[in-house]
Amino acid sequence: MRKSSLWLRFAYCLGATLLIFTATWFFQRAETPPWRQELQKISPLTESVTQANHPRSKRTTTAAFRFVTYNLKNWLTSSQNPEKSNESKNAIVEILIASDADIIGLSEIGSEADVLEIQKLLKQTGKDLPHFYHTGGTDPIRHLAILSRFPIVSTTQPEITITGTEHSMLRGILDASIQIQDQTIRFIGIHLKSKRIVPDYDQEEIRIHEAEHVRKYIDSIFSKNPETHLIAYGDFNDHIESLSTKTILGNYRSQNHLTPVHISDQNGDNWTHYFSSQDSYSRIDFITVSKSLKPIINQKKSRIITTPNWQKASDHRAIMVSFD
Repeated sequence: MRKSSLWLRFAYCLGATLLIFTATWFFQRAETPPWRQELQKISPLTESVTQANHPRSKRTTTAAFRFVTYNLKNWLTSSQNPEKSNESKNAIVEILIASDADIIGLSEIGSEADVLEIQKLLKQTGKDLPHFYHTGGTDPIRHLAILSRFPIVSTTQPEITITGTEHSMLRGILDASIQIQDQTIRFIGIHLKSKRIVPDYDQEEIRIHEAEHVRKYIDSIFSKNPETHLIAYGDFNDHIESLSTKTILGNYRSQNHLTPVHISDQNGDNWTHYFSSQDSYSRIDFITVSKSLKPIINQKKSRIITTPNWQKASDHRAIMVSFD
């Protein structure tokens, strides 16, 4: 009697165990399979949509273009006495034609009439840049301008008063957005205070203040859209290791950091300015780019433009960067 009772208990336990095992197996089969198995079941269409929506897989489409920055050394026909010579103007046009630029950022340009004159001279040689923008700061004579083969879709007039000082941006800040195929690139033109000694204030100090003002403005652009394609360029009037230039570039570890494009002429020289009063050559003109534009720089096609008549044109040399 006792043995049969033990066998019944054993059979009951065995049956319960088999029932639990069967139920567990069934529910495991009904659960969502591991992610690797699920990934294999994604259809090709679903997979492509998933990749297209992933932020790292976004593609930008930009037509190849060449950009030049150039300090013209006082092309001020409307206010200069004596006027810039025709020989100097022709030398400048020769350099701009040699660059084969699609977009040209100019500094030390006079009034809008001067911009129209350059535009006309370029068009006579077959270089048609129909779009332009002209702006400035407190300097009533020297201004900034940009000419473009592509449409200028918007411009902004930044504040020129430098907070916490009695100064303002002498040449202002040029801010123009240019549509290149299906991408918009924002161009920030800069011309900081020169190294020439003035009695009213320390030239280096005001240049640093101007650089801080520019950097704050660039940060404000990135704060609104971190993915902005941005090129900041122009005559920084100081070398790459100076405080003012480093201020414009920003923190190297920051997403807002701008990278200067390092290039040279056909002889391997990378100076852009001849300072006659000190008989010195230095690199003070720059084209800097946001991180989003670094991958499309064509380093091999980029260069500092020089011709036999470069000194007749300006005390600066033009910088050309090619973007693929």
